[in-house]
Amino acid sequence: MKKFKLFIAFSIVLIWAGSAAAVPIFNTSNYFPGTTNLYGVYEDSGTLMFIEEGNNLGSPSRLAYVEGLVESKLGLPSSFTLAITSSVLFQSPDGGLSGTWETIPPVDAISFYAVKAGNAFAMFRVDPAEATGSWSTFEIWMSGLQGTGGRGGLEISHLTVYNPTSVPVPEPATMLLLGAGLIGLAGYSRRKFKTN
Repeated sequence: MKKFKLFIAFSIVLIWAGSAAAVPIFNTSNYFPGTTNLYGVYEDSGTLMFIEEGNNLGSPSRLAYVEGLVESKLGLPSSFTLAITSSVLFQSPDGGLSGTWETIPPVDAISFYAVKAGNAFAMFRVDPAEATGSWSTFEIWMSGLQGTGGRGGLEISHLTVYNPTSVPVPEPATMLLLGAGLIGLAGYSRRKFKTN
């Protein structure tokens, strides 16, 4: 019985640690070139996939275009689809150069986000999906696609959050954890049945 309780406690810790939300990442490395001034308060917590000139929003064909870019970068089948969610809060403490994002129920995590500033948008992947994180327009600035608006054309226009609409395939680690739990329960039940 003691081993079973230990196994359950260990499993709960593993599950909690695997689904813990990412925290925003403070910027300690991205500086305005030739200065010691940090570009913004935060860095992107996602992995940059691509920077594309233009806007990521607009017509349904624009969403299909973004889907196609993600498909090609990740080597996904053409049946891959994305849905835009509005269930996210984003803030900026530095006038629109960087900030944080956080999901709002019923959305519990996001897989992709796009930062639009200047004349481009930057697409980021969040893997595994997370409930909180941070964003920056630094990559757009470094690409040279800044516009003519506020903050030197680098003030954020909008943050768009995406999730895949297809059913995700479980990760091998998740299946391994589930299998170990089922084997443990079967062993415990068998042992309990033999002692009675």
